[in-house]
Amino acid sequence: MISGVLHLAVLSVASVSVGSTLVAVVVAIACALLVGFGVLLLMREERESAVTRVAAYVNVEDQDADTRSLVERALGDSQARTIVRLPFMERLRREMDVAALKFSPEQLIAVSLLVTILVGWLLVASTGSPFAAVLALFVPLVAYIGVRWAADRQRREFSDQLPDNLQVIASAMRAGQTFVGAMRASVVDAPEPSRRELGRAVLDEQLGVPLAEALGQVTDRMESQDFQHVAIVASLQRETGGNTAEVIDLVADTVRQRIEIRRLIRGLTAQGRLSGMVLSVMPIGLLLFISLINPSYMHPMFHSTIGLVALGTAIGLVICGGLVIRRIVNIDV
Repeated sequence: MISGVLHLAVLSVASVSVGSTLVAVVVAIACALLVGFGVLLLMREERESAVTRVAAYVNVEDQDADTRSLVERALGDSQARTIVRLPFMERLRREMDVAALKFSPEQLIAVSLLVTILVGWLLVASTGSPFAAVLALFVPLVAYIGVRWAADRQRREFSDQLPDNLQVIASAMRAGQTFVGAMRASVVDAPEPSRRELGRAVLDEQLGVPLAEALGQVTDRMESQDFQHVAIVASLQRETGGNTAEVIDLVADTVRQRIEIRRLIRGLTAQGRLSGMVLSVMPIGLLLFISLINPSYMHPMFHSTIGLVALGTAIGLVICGGLVIRRIVNIDV
């Protein structure tokens, strides 16, 4: 009986014209529910237990706690294990961890999938062509670019804060502290993200991880060549000793000079980066905007062979142009 009622409801909705008020209300409610569900997924925080936090360092077995991810619980351990441990998933998880986002990669993928389906359905409904749904694939791309942008911002802040943190470490070592004790002293007053990353290194060292390895993990996470010198200094200090405070002062001066050069380069390449962003986003935005407000104008683009070929060529050229501009303006120091 329920299936019959659903079938009648679908037939009744399908019989109503697209421009009617009823369909508009139903679409608005469906969009609101999808967006609300996505917001709830993003706002849901997954609390980690003490066993989960310590499991990265020691072999701890918890029979009661279900530490599986959302994908593993949905698809099963045997089918989802390879998906969760893909290089892309590991990279995404690390980028979201560096960006200090409050939701998991599975939640981000679920919300991106919902928004992609919604945007694809709106494009198909407005243009009448199923090929328009391909444009919705830019939604997960934009989400990943947003995560990378947030992570890169945290890395830039870490690099900008590094000279001051090294100065505090050098001062603490002159006062008689060990290198680890000096790092612990710098964590107390350090701003984010330096407090989080240096505190992670100090905690790893307290749990038995070698100091050079703990600092190397911070170097890999923050992708900082400057902090790599600090890891080398810590390794040499433990093996050979010496005036570590003076060496750290030299490293801090070198880092400051490198930061000044990076800021100069970012100022000189600001116009190129802005041009690349505008040239990459503007064609896609105009295509979506015109397709929604005047579908008949874009009808030949989605319903003819020449239009589809031109659309695919334009998408490829936009992507290639954005990558070329990014390669030009990204100068390593």
